[in-house]
Amino acid sequence: MKKHVRWGMIMIGAGVLGIAGCSESVDIEDAITSKDEIEDQKDAVISNINDILALEAGMQEEFEEDLAENEAELFANQEAQVLSSLEERQALLSDIDDANVTLQVENEMIGNVVQDGDDEALPVEELEDLHAEIAYLHNALSDYIAQYESELDTQATFFNRLGEDDDFEFLTEGIEEINDSQEDIHAQLDNVQDALLSAETAIENVPDEEGDVKDA
Repeated sequence: MKKHVRWGMIMIGAGVLGIAGCSESVDIEDAITSKDEIEDQKDAVISNINDILALEAGMQEEFEEDLAENEAELFANQEAQVLSSLEERQALLSDIDDANVTLQVENEMIGNVVQDGDDEALPVEELEDLHAEIAYLHNALSDYIAQYESELDTQATFFNRLGEDDDFEFLTEGIEEINDSQEDIHAQLDNVQDALLSAETAIENVPDEEGDVKDA
């Protein structure tokens, strides 16, 4: 049975650190700091995805309420509830994109530390595993972001046209297209979930303190 990430528990920090390979202790500190930043950004990604899913869950009811009103006027005046949901999801997706950029930056630092640091002082195997898993997570998130941005554009076009076109066929075809796209997005979200689980394990395997790192 597939293990599920509990959406609602994830965040990652975005500090930009310099790699200083001049001493053993600095390399270790860089690795630990970058690992902590990666964990923070991971948590932020999960939190934002949870919020997007919550907005999606409420979208059906909001859409039905909008249709129960004078739909053409609501959508033409940009007052429909689903349009507000659209903007909120776009903002959350932008936050996920920012976190994903930071994941990549911090992961590059992990790679530099492994390459330039003292193998005897660093938990090299654990850091290499973390580096690989975060690269996989970054790619999975990039695909999810691209898919979701396209879907938001499709929804925006559909909802905005509802203010101009009240044809029943247009309405049903638009809803069907959105539902099909959502299935594809949630399939990609399964890949993100798997990547998050693997990243979480890799993060936990990296020592938290200098004293836990291999003795020189």
